[in-house]
Amino acid sequence: MVCQDAQSAPRRPALSTLRADLILLHPPAVHDFRDRGDVYFPFLGTSGDVPITPLYEFFPLGFKRLQRHLGDRGRSVRILNLGTLLLRYPRLELADVLGALDTRLLGIDLHWLVHAQGSLAVAEEAKRLRPDLPLVLGGISATYYAEELIRYPQVDLVMRGYDTLEPTAMLLDALEAGGRGALRAVPNLLWKTRAGEVVDNGLTHAPRALGCGIDWSAVPEARRGSLVSLREITSTYTAGCAFGCGYCGGSRDAFRRVYGTPHAFALNAAEQVAYELGSMRREQGVDRYHLYAMGLDTLGTERTSALLSGLALAGAKSINFEHFHLPGEEVLRRMVRTSERTLITLSPDSHDPAVARAIGRGAYGNEELEAWLERAFALGVEKVDLWYFVGMPEQDERSVQGTVDYCRLLLQRFRGRADPMICPLLPNLDPASRFFEAPEAHGYRVFHRTLEDHRRAALRPSPVQRINYETRWLPRGEIFRLGYRAIRDVLEAKAEVGMFPASRVAQFNARLDDATAFTALVDEADVLADRRDRQRALAELAPGIRERNAEVLSSGVIDQTWPIRRQIGGRWCDELGWSGAELDGLAAGGGPAAAAQG
Repeated sequence: MVCQDAQSAPRRPALSTLRADLILLHPPAVHDFRDRGDVYFPFLGTSGDVPITPLYEFFPLGFKRLQRHLGDRGRSVRILNLGTLLLRYPRLELADVLGALDTRLLGIDLHWLVHAQGSLAVAEEAKRLRPDLPLVLGGISATYYAEELIRYPQVDLVMRGYDTLEPTAMLLDALEAGGRGALRAVPNLLWKTRAGEVVDNGLTHAPRALGCGIDWSAVPEARRGSLVSLREITSTYTAGCAFGCGYCGGSRDAFRRVYGTPHAFALNAAEQVAYELGSMRREQGVDRYHLYAMGLDTLGTERTSALLSGLALAGAKSINFEHFHLPGEEVLRRMVRTSERTLITLSPDSHDPAVARAIGRGAYGNEELEAWLERAFALGVEKVDLWYFVGMPEQDERSVQGTVDYCRLLLQRFRGRADPMICPLLPNLDPASRFFEAPEAHGYRVFHRTLEDHRRAALRPSPVQRINYETRWLPRGEIFRLGYRAIRDVLEAKAEVGMFPASRVAQFNARLDDATAFTALVDEADVLADRRDRQRALAELAPGIRERNAEVLSSGVIDQTWPIRRQIGGRWCDELGWSGAELDGLAAGGGPAAAAQG
């Protein structure tokens, strides 16, 4: 009987060994997301383009900096995006991946708080299956929650800081030398002795300049036989920010709070920016890529000028500049000369000046914005994306509707060249942000404060119960409902001006309507006081949850710009570890040998 069961069991994929001194894993937001009937992942749009799923596949850019910094010192570093890998290859399990790793150190990011459950669950599975591998977690949320994080039994080490390049190099040296005593010299490190005692080496490595530009000369291969999701490179020139938006964990206030520094941000060294731009020119086919550039507002006139000169030589097909302020005319002229298509992203956050000021925005009013848009388009800027959010201070239902009406006005006036997008701020206020740290003073209520609170909340069936805040003006259920309604209304306005086909917008909005209605049912069941009633109600909804999750958590993303489902793969963040040939061979039922022969 045992032999018969073994013969009839499905054949497990056999991955070839992945070797490196450091392997960096980016977890899905929720581990074991497949075929879940107990956690609903609703379809979400922004009334624009959404190139990720609710698993949040983008990994922190610090992974790429570590890869180059350690690589220049003779260390091999591999990045493995588990979110993308497990979406694209449903036959693979985490156990298959972990069993194929050969590394001195395994790193998992806990950068964005949305990964609280995924990071800890992947770490737990890694510790269970691979107790031979030292395990380190890092990122902004890992730094904020470091003292809580190190006490989880699956976590060996926590590396704090916004620049962990040299500390990680020293950590690898210490692990190679052997003995726990060597770990005591590694700055920014929290670690455990064999007796389980927590040792804090101090957060002392906090340089004013970032020491490494990213090597963009090689990006993940495009997937064969499909339209890739997005051929994009993302580049930022600072850690932290000069501005103080109240909900942002990367703001100047949050930066000082998390890292204990007098400075609010750190600039990338000029020579490292030059290296990064040069690496883009070495990328084969860079003229087909879109570059998203962040952080120009903090650089100052001289460095901005040098950066724009470098970007003009980089050769990207299009460049989108993210800005806090409205760029002046001379800067606009130079932006237009950097690529075939110049785009700009602004975040007014609200049409209402009182709301914008309460957020920490309010650098310009609507009339000033509209006059600037006229000048920007006259100078050759192709498009300006404008982001608005639901869940802001002083923002009630009437204010949300006012923002939607203003988006419609912008669309009618600029016929889609000004592209307003709106969405609810989900699922979290960032830890360390002003609104998170002092919620009552700003009209907020925070439901989940600790890392464990957020880990548990991530497994609540209702997406409403996973939101970690509400405001004095809008309960979190209303933030969700009004946010979804705003998305659909702005999409309808875009159809009216011819940006999107009306029939496709109707199909897209039907998904939003279904998500809104079904979320209400799940939330009603999730908050039932009686445990047995709650379990019974959720069990009845489980088939509907599975059906909807399967539509959203698949190997493709539903595109709002074109009426297609774009296959996941080929984005800058889609580091899959193994070659496409091997992974595709496994998906087709073969193993590494079959893939090599193919």
